[in-house]
Amino acid sequence: MQVTPHTLIMCLRTSASFILYEGRKTSSSGTKIVLTSSATEMSDYYNSPFIAFVAGFAKGPVPLWILRRFLYPPVESNGDGRAKYSPYGLRKVEALLLENGFADSDIAVTHPSNLKDFIGPNTKAVGISSMDPTGMGYVSKTYSSLVGGGAPMNTIEFESLVNHRSVQKYKPKVIVGGYGSWQLQQKKVAENYGVNCVLLGGSTKTIIDVFRKAVNGESLPKVVRSGNGLRDRGMPLIRHAAIHGGVEISKGCGRNCQFCTPTMQDRRDISLDRIMKEVQITIREGASRVTLITEDLFLYGAKNKHFIPNKGAVLKLVKSIADYPGVKAIQPSHMSLAPVAYDSSLVQEVAEVLIDRSWYCHGKKPIVTSETGIETGSVRLMQKYMAGKGLPFKPEQWKEIVTQAFGILNDNSWYPLATLIVGLPDEKEEDIVETLELMDDLKDFNAFYVPLFFVPLDNCLLMNKRGAEVDSLSRIRWEFLIRCWQYNVRIWRDTFLEARITNPVLRKLVKRMLIPFAAKVAGIYYRMKYGEAMQDAIWKLAIA
Repeated sequence: MQVTPHTLIMCLRTSASFILYEGRKTSSSGTKIVLTSSATEMSDYYNSPFIAFVAGFAKGPVPLWILRRFLYPPVESNGDGRAKYSPYGLRKVEALLLENGFADSDIAVTHPSNLKDFIGPNTKAVGISSMDPTGMGYVSKTYSSLVGGGAPMNTIEFESLVNHRSVQKYKPKVIVGGYGSWQLQQKKVAENYGVNCVLLGGSTKTIIDVFRKAVNGESLPKVVRSGNGLRDRGMPLIRHAAIHGGVEISKGCGRNCQFCTPTMQDRRDISLDRIMKEVQITIREGASRVTLITEDLFLYGAKNKHFIPNKGAVLKLVKSIADYPGVKAIQPSHMSLAPVAYDSSLVQEVAEVLIDRSWYCHGKKPIVTSETGIETGSVRLMQKYMAGKGLPFKPEQWKEIVTQAFGILNDNSWYPLATLIVGLPDEKEEDIVETLELMDDLKDFNAFYVPLFFVPLDNCLLMNKRGAEVDSLSRIRWEFLIRCWQYNVRIWRDTFLEARITNPVLRKLVKRMLIPFAAKVAGIYYRMKYGEAMQDAIWKLAIA
């Protein structure tokens, strides 16, 4: 399931003579290949990876200039306008092109706000990496619907990017890749957006071929399907640092959950030698934090087909990175719960390393966190759609796995960010009841819960099923959503306010007066829009 930062993508870079303009090196005729992403993906969100989820929310009445300045400000740029950090997938494409005949001067990776400095008459291709161009991802589909409706920020910024004045003026070939590129194909909107080629998959040969054709002025296929690239070992090391110090440690999952794309892909680990080389590059370029890009940290190095963790390999990985000079923080992107329940000593020893390199705090206490999937408390749905999720345990043991794993994680200062899904195909009221019962079992644990509508992602077994919609939610499904966010407010509100409001008097005023008042007003609005259940939800959150 994809609530998060993961990885393969496409984008472009530069050529020609440079002149000095307002303190920045600028190409008078344009760089041959320019690689970029939308403004929501070319930001580090003030160094908070998980805040990036809010880009899937509806923009509402807030002006874009405020969002661009205070929510997702541009990544830092070098003196010539190139991005100092960019999405990891862009860095991989950049490295791939550099190793296959393109010169450094041929390629520029840059933020959309700097496109005018790199796109010109000599620009042949603009490569765009996108996780969610049309708002069809899990978070966008859920929270753009719940938070007032309207297009999510991801979609608005993607449209702004493809309609950029320089792109429209010079008409370079526009190539869109990344995990969200399938959305353009499914909605059949690529041509409307002026996209010349939609690249689905991450085969190195295909990426090279598409960009070479663009540079040579040849016509491009409208859609290219190139597989998932997991068995393609030709992807080179990054040449420059990624946003949040992203370094990939493994690809795929292999548990075969039917609602998810990465789980359908066989898992493959990146060698420790290659990982450490990318850590070295990341630190050398000024970053001090490293994000481990993976579907499951705890299965790094596992060879057993039953998903038995390899504690030695995981510990060697995290210790090697933690001991590298200049690494101040480490953030694992994803983990699964079954290995936690299988070997509590693994979590304890890994947490001891990661707490010393903590990225987040709860109150004053350093913690470890990463994304994981609960998805459901229903044994029936587990057996039907995600029988491999709990391996090496059986699907019938899922509730026990989850509660045991949460206890182990919390005992080791590890507070997971957990997703749950409402509206899976054939979901019945009793399935939601079982999930609510599981939530009751989890009420005393520290975690952050992200309830999501089911979305039929491309290239997963449920891709042809109907997704969940806000207007089809029954009262018990509303109760499920309310329960998750009640827990979040109770667990995280004080930490959130303390991190942002230093004055204790003002903080108390916000907590006791401003938030309840805002909740009352919002509750009235949402009652008119969605009914009494949503009003009750908002008011309960205010007093959680």
